[in-house]
Amino acid sequence: MRKWLPYFEAVILIALIVLIVLNTKRGGAEVNSPPASQASTFIEKGDEYFAKQNLPQALFAYWEGIQAIETDTNNVNRALRLHAHLRVSEIYFHSNWTADAEIHLNRAAAIDPDHPVVHLLRGKLLRDTGEQALAVREFLAVIAKNPTYAEAHYQLGVLYQGTKQFEEAQAHYKKAIENDPDLIDVPFELMPIGLQARLQLSRTYRNILQKYQFIDREVTAEEQAQLVGLEDRGLEILEEIVAHAPDFTEAKQELIGLLYGRAATLRRGGEERAYDEALDVYQKIVTLDPTEVDAYLWMGQIYNSFLQDPESALEAYRKAYELEPGSMTLTEIKNLERDLEEMKIE
Repeated sequence: MRKWLPYFEAVILIALIVLIVLNTKRGGAEVNSPPASQASTFIEKGDEYFAKQNLPQALFAYWEGIQAIETDTNNVNRALRLHAHLRVSEIYFHSNWTADAEIHLNRAAAIDPDHPVVHLLRGKLLRDTGEQALAVREFLAVIAKNPTYAEAHYQLGVLYQGTKQFEEAQAHYKKAIENDPDLIDVPFELMPIGLQARLQLSRTYRNILQKYQFIDREVTAEEQAQLVGLEDRGLEILEEIVAHAPDFTEAKQELIGLLYGRAATLRRGGEERAYDEALDVYQKIVTLDPTEVDAYLWMGQIYNSFLQDPESALEAYRKAYELEPGSMTLTEIKNLERDLEEMKIE
């Protein structure tokens, strides 16, 4: 989404100019506004465009809907007006028009100050302006109204993680995961909240592991067992994410990085069983990304130097050379080919 922000900002600016021109031509005359009876039609159309992330068209439709609602002197369309202002606020927010987002959010809050989405959007605006404590308060207000609101739990998790309140972060990420079981697509989010929460939960576990690397005392046996459990769970979570979303590159790269670390630990074990396990890990890596040259090189080295399997080593080195030709890899290939020829002669 972020890479499209300049485009959206430019188009939204054009949309705003057109809206201003239209209003100027109307001269403020209410007779030119759409009738109140058409308000729901405009807003439904806006919802359709919003779901497709067509922000300019959605903005026009919501604006027309708001204009139609304002002709209703009986003020019976409060819920519709609230919805339209919240959507317009969100459009401006995702287009980096913070001041305009706040204007429409305040108009929505005037209708229903305690609506969960009012608190959620205000929390995001406060978060982006550095008011972290106030943002936390708003997200907590969302949960007070709706304890199953996955995005509010996720946003709280991010804020708590940022201030190293890891226990609180874990709790809210788990709640976000629990309350997004179907991994529902959310407009303007790269991935469902449940997957994003899993990624951040895995990172929180790594934050805890890193914290223990710098404590000035010996880690107890109980703590060590807990840390191993966190490391294992962090890997499992990333594997869950990639299984659900193979194109989630960020999660995949983090998983590959952790797998390299796991394989290195196993290699240092120095036992044949550990080398077999390391090979399994490297196989996972190349399954995730068949272009991981280093994994093939390590496989070749383990097969050749520790498991005495020159044929498998040759296959691994050839794959590595195919991906990234190098003189050292070529030397390994030629040596193995020579050794295998000599074995045939014998």
